[in-house]
Amino acid sequence: MSYSRVPLLRGFTEIKQLFELCEQFGATICGGYARYCASPKPTDKVVRAGDVDLFPHNTDATARVLDALKSMGFQVQHENDVSITMKAPKGAVGIRHFPTPQIIKPVIQGSIVTLGTTEEILDNFDFTIVRAAIISPSEVLVDDEFLEDETNNLLRLKNIHCPISSTLRCCKYARKGYWMRPSEALKLFLDWNNRGPEYQGRMVELFTQSKLGRKSAENPDGMTQADIDELESLLRVD
Repeated sequence: MSYSRVPLLRGFTEIKQLFELCEQFGATICGGYARYCASPKPTDKVVRAGDVDLFPHNTDATARVLDALKSMGFQVQHENDVSITMKAPKGAVGIRHFPTPQIIKPVIQGSIVTLGTTEEILDNFDFTIVRAAIISPSEVLVDDEFLEDETNNLLRLKNIHCPISSTLRCCKYARKGYWMRPSEALKLFLDWNNRGPEYQGRMVELFTQSKLGRKSAENPDGMTQADIDELESLLRVD
């Protein structure tokens, strides 16, 4: 894949402390917030990102970034095997204005890669419009098709880890005003067809079961934690 540097146009002041934290402990801000910073559209037309994805370069950096965020006053809201979502507690002083920090753990699961060079990490993102990384207070590294696609609100697929999770992300961005050509949408159907009956059957079974909620004494047919973990894994790993 090919990438180029573009000017950082907005949004840095809000996350300056997070960027400095990343510089200090070895992490990179990639994804939706970087897109917001680099979008060539007028600021009032740009869809703002609700969180900031921090990609530590290794396991030690993950621990250091997490400790630094905790020392700032953030708390862990949710954690799984690939990410840690933080939150600012009620009454927190000085951090309520931050977009929500989310630490993406450095892992390799199937074809999912969240460690390596900045380019290697961006290669793993699905849409061109989120293939963006803040590399300095004034520059963002982006996919060579980023500017065209972001200008036109176009969803162009470059990676599919799971056709269902990619479809859900398409719906998410459609609500924000983005759109997808039929030829791009076709990629999702072709990917599903190539998955095989075992994968398809298990996905249908887990999603059907998910409608019942979490298993409990009052709900014996619901999902166990193992079921939930398996579904999350299938949604991520191709």
